[in-house]
Formats: sequence, structure tokens, C-alpha cells
Amino acid sequence: MYKYRSPSIAELAAQLKRGPTRLRLRQLYNIDFLLSIVEPSKRYPRDFVLHALTGFRARAGNGQAPGGRLIDGEVLRGDLVALAEDLSEDACIPADSWPDRLHSVSELSQRFDVSSKTVFRWHRRGLVGWRFRSRDHRARLAFPERCVRRFVAENVDLVNRGSSFSQLTKAERARIITAARGLAKNGEPTVNAVARVIAAETGRAVETIRLILKRYDEAHPKDGVFNRSRLEVPADDRRLAVWEAYVDGASIEALADRFGRSVRWVYRAVTQMRARDFKARKIEYVPSDEFGEPNAEQDILGDPTLDAPSGDATPRRRVPADLPPYLQELFRIPLLTPEGERALFRKLNYLKHQAAALAGALDPETAKARELDALEALLTEAERVKKRITQANLRLVVSIAKRHVKMGNDFFELVSDGNVSLMRAVDKFDYSRGFKFSTYASWALMKNYARTLPEHKRRRERFQTGREELLENVAGPEFDEAENDYLAAVRSTLDRMLDTLDHREQSILRQRFGLEDRSEPQTLEQIGRRFGVSKERIRQLEARAMGKLRNDFESDVEQLLGV
Repeated sequence: MYKYRSPSIAELAAQLKRGPTRLRLRQLYNIDFLLSIVEPSKRYPRDFVLHALTGFRARAGNGQAPGGRLIDGEVLRGDLVALAEDLSEDACIPADSWPDRLHSVSELSQRFDVSSKTVFRWHRRGLVGWRFRSRDHRARLAFPERCVRRFVAENVDLVNRGSSFSQLTKAERARIITAARGLAKNGEPTVNAVARVIAAETGRAVETIRLILKRYDEAHPKDGVFNRSRLEVPADDRRLAVWEAYVDGASIEALADRFGRSVRWVYRAVTQMRARDFKARKIEYVPSDEFGEPNAEQDILGDPTLDAPSGDATPRRRVPADLPPYLQELFRIPLLTPEGERALFRKLNYLKHQAAALAGALDPETAKARELDALEALLTEAERVKKRITQANLRLVVSIAKRHVKMGNDFFELVSDGNVSLMRAVDKFDYSRGFKFSTYASWALMKNYARTLPEHKRRRERFQTGREELLENVAGPEFDEAENDYLAAVRSTLDRMLDTLDHREQSILRQRFGLEDRSEPQTLEQIGRRFGVSKERIRQLEARAMGKLRNDFESDVEQLLGV
């Protein structure tokens, strides 16, 4: 449901949508014409708007003043833009059959050399966009060529100001790219961080800097500011192409034939690029003074606790038969003893310490294959130890994720997110302080959920249609966790299915099956009276909508019905 600032336009929109669909195109063209004559500083009667859109002139009566209620021009322009989207979505206009050119937001952004945010600002100020039905049955916003031309003709100064950053000289652009490259190399991790620093120095908008960097990276694949090769070689270096093909699975002999080089040259090129790849990796570990002791390797890697880090501290427990397979598997993974946990963490960080030392001493141009093999063996063994620690603590993730399961949050999605946080915690944990890893990991998991769950909630609310609140109210407090999970799956499936239908078909199905405002299912005759058509016509529309869902979502329907 689109939000209108004027109650008069909201009422008019409801009336127009109840009218014949064949009039939609004419009404959309009339909206575009009306926007060309409406001035924000003036006020317009409701009857004038009605006449301009439909050609119908209302009669004065019931003591109402001639012309009806007045609408501010600025409010009217914004509501007309929303009305165009509302009516076009209801009309189900196929994008493929539209005779004129259609522009997406990204295409307009490139055409006028502005950001996508600027295009949306223009949209709110009168750039009319229609909702066209694409091949996947979804309604997407697009801008007809005639609407774009009208807006540009009426807002020349606004369009020129929006693309004013295109007046930057080549020298200024080059300085921005150079500054961004230096900031990125010195540790600024994201485009936004770099753009903010350069914007403060140059006085340009952050969005302007961000767009310049984005387009530069697109024009220079593998050699841009943020998409450059981490191997620190020019994009046209022949060895880089050889290395990429080798990583994709090509053999040395095949590469020699493809690039017209000797096998020895290819071996050397692959070794050099492999060494550069190792040096470009960031090996994170927690340092310790004991790593520098003379007998460190023997004491740490030869610790007898490593042979049985779980000991006999984990008794066998009966696995409940009704648990999902993933949770059943967790019961079979033994937990670590405090001594075994400390021994594994010592080994993990010592292996990474050795790998970091070897990588730091590498000279890519003279590196030997056996040196790289030794380095890779250390990293592989460290990854195996990390996997052992992570698996032993997966039950901790499940126990904390259960506390954060609410309506709308998928349990296994929370577990997956928590597993990623757990792996980061393994890399950051300092075993030498004497604390248990479960304490540190619990803190890391709760901090992660405190950050990510509000983000997921905001994302859901942005695309919320109202059915989520309905299902939450239907569920009630008596539903247990399993039923909540089932309702979440039903809601997700219904959302995906109903969003492919037009507004009228969605409304009919919601009323027919009692999904609207927790009401009882309506008869065909009751629904027909609301739409002003016969019950036979409602039956036809219902059958057509159900046929679409069966054709497009056959497997989802079977899963939903438990077939």
C-alpha cells in the first residue's frame, strides 16, 4: 500500500483502482501531463485533479464548496508520483512489450553521470516512474523515456547541478585516484572510509568521490583501487594470466602450449606468483613469548595432551531421536578438556607464527617450491587444528542461538551466523591469559547477535507487507519453538508466492482464504460485492491466480501442503 500525504489523493487512488484496468494507461499519461503544469507554490482543488486524470467533472452539492478541498502543489506532486507507481503496478504492464525505451535507476545514473541516490531524489521531486512486470512476474520500477525527457526539460538546472562533478578535470580525477590508492594501501579498508577522507580534503561530496572510485575500478579490472590484484603485479603481466589459469585447474604442459612458453618458464612463473600469493595473505595469530624459546617446537608440537585433547571428561550421551540431523551430529562430537583446549590453541598459534615467519622471509623472485610447500603444510595443519577447536564448541553456538530465536528469525540461519563468529573468535582468543575459551566465545557470539539481529530486523521491516504481523498474531504465545519455525517457513513461502501476483489477485486470495486482517474466509459473492463484479468473475480470477502459483511454485506448494 502506497502512502499518500493527501487524504484526497488516497481516496482518489482507491476509486481509480476499482475502475476498469483498460483505463490505466490513459490515467498514467494524464498524471505525467498534470505534473508538467502543477506548481509547488500553488494550491489545487480536488475536482481539478479528478478532471485532469479521468475527464470526469464532479457536481457540487451537499453544501460542498465549488472545486472541493484544496491540495498543496508540493504535496500533490509527491502524491502524483506515488499514484503513478500504484496504478502502473495494478495494471501489470509487461516490460517486454512496451514500445518505448525504459530506463532503470542504474541506467539513468550512468546516463546523467550521477549517483543512484540522486536519481531517487529526482524521483521524489517529479521524475515519474512506473512499475512494469518483468519476466519473473515481479513489478520493478522503470522510467519511460517520455517521462525522463519531460523532467529534464523542466529541471535543467537541477540535472546540471546533480552531474556537476563531471566538470572535474582529468588532473583532479587522477589526484583523487592517487590519494585513494595511498589510503587503501595504508589500511583504510572500505570505499566509504576512503571517500570520506578525500571528500573532507577536496570539498567534494562523499557520493561524488565514491562514484569516481567505483567507475575507475570498473574501467580497470584487476588494477583498480579496490579490485587490484593482491599479488602486486601490473594487470598486463603475463605471469598473472598464467597463475589465474593454473588456479583454475590448467596443467603446466597445457599452459606452456597456450602461452607459447617453455615448461620451465611456466614452472618458474607459477612459483613466483604462488610466493606472491603467500606474501599477500594476512596470517593472523596471537603471539606469545614462549614461541621464541629454544625448545618451543618440541614443547608445543610434542605436547602429549594433543594425542587426546578430549580425554575422558565427555561422557557418552543418548542422542534424542527427534533432533534434526545437524544437532544429532553435535552430540557425537566430544568436548575438550581445559588442558586439551590450551594445548590446541598453543599449537594453532605456534603453527601460524612459523608460517608468518616463513612468509615474511620469502623473496617472490627467488623462492623455491619446497619452501612454499613447507609454508602450505604449516597453514594446512593450522586449519585442521582450528577446525577441531571449532567443532568442539558448536554446541555453544546452538545454546546461545536458541535464546535469540523469535518470530521472523530462522534458527539455523542464526546458528550459521554464529558459527562464522565462532571461527573469528578462535583466531582472536589469547590462551595465555588463563581464561576458558567458552567465556570469550560466548561474549563474542552475544556481541555479534546484538549487532546483526537489529540489522536483519530493519531489512525485514523495509520490505514488510503486513502478512508478517498477521502470522505473528495468529501464532500466539502458546506455540512452541517447532511451531514457530514452521510458521516462519510458511510465511516465507507465502511471501514469495503472493508477491508474483498483481494487487487484485493478491487481495482476492487473502479474502478468500481469510488471510486479510484475521477475518473469516469470504464467499465469492461477498468478494464480488467489494470489487463490484459478479461472483463468477471472482471465481475466474481466483482460478487464474491459483493456476499461476501452481505453475510457478509447484515444488513450494507441495512442501507447504506436506504432499
